[in-house]
Amino acid sequence: MSFWKDLFKSKEQEKTGLVFIVEDNKPYAETLKVFLSAEVPAIKEIKTFPVGETCLLELKKNPDIIIIDYFLDSKYFDAETGLEIIKQIRAEKPEVNIIVLSSQENIDVVLEMVKKYNCSYVQKDGDAFEKVGEIVTEIFK
Repeated sequence: MSFWKDLFKSKEQEKTGLVFIVEDNKPYAETLKVFLSAEVPAIKEIKTFPVGETCLLELKKNPDIIIIDYFLDSKYFDAETGLEIIKQIRAEKPEVNIIVLSSQENIDVVLEMVKKYNCSYVQKDGDAFEKVGEIVTEIFK
């Protein structure tokens, strides 16, 4: 029985090297993509999405990490918020690492994401890329 347990365990820990960035600010998403590509050699591919709904369609590709903005409905008013997308991601891929990268300052919202949905949270500020890079590097170790 331990053979099967080890087999499934090793598959769970296998990394695809795939990172999703869900961000409605295209220049910000592209800059983050370039930064992470240069800073984290373990990343094989980074895909960007302007809304969470398009990210959900690609979950079958098994990303290791999803970096998502909380305010995804700022440019696309009918888009779902980052929190709604996180709920759907967790329902389909509960093991995926999620980093919420946002200017959300409401501590209750931040705590809900971190505790209830097991996400990392990074405040969008001058140090955000470095903080995300550190988290991503740690995940790929």
